[in-house]
Amino acid sequence: MTHNSVADAPLEVISVQHVWAGYDHEDVLEDVSLSVRELDFVGLMGPNGGGKTTLLKVLLGLIAPTRGEVRIMGKSIREGRVHIGYVPQAVEFDRDFPISVWEVTRMGRLGRRGLIRRYSAEDDHYVAEALRSVDMLDLGRRSVGALSGG
Repeated sequence: MTHNSVADAPLEVISVQHVWAGYDHEDVLEDVSLSVRELDFVGLMGPNGGGKTTLLKVLLGLIAPTRGEVRIMGKSIREGRVHIGYVPQAVEFDRDFPISVWEVTRMGRLGRRGLIRRYSAEDDHYVAEALRSVDMLDLGRRSVGALSGG
């Protein structure tokens, strides 16, 4: 585990300070502050229209805050968002689309190699490690549509 120098406290990985953000010149988030440290487990709960998705979009760099500051791993959103992923609660897709678990996992390497270059043995190594870390290496050749939603 990486620590900062302040009394060996866990490193702050997300910092949201006095952020305002919204759509079409109407703020949904007003003066929101949040600090997430290494190993924190965070749940966002609230009513429909309460700003949960808006906050996630700000963290992903999809919406720019109108006020305030967001830091991810101590960097700007543009630089730090590579450390953040988002898995929506429900996604509709064609379960018959011919793509394997391995191929979908390998798409995570696109940001490291670009769209034009072919996948390398190094990419395959990281895909195998990722699948092994979630006990899915043996499902690598299975169609994504054959997996359960859970």
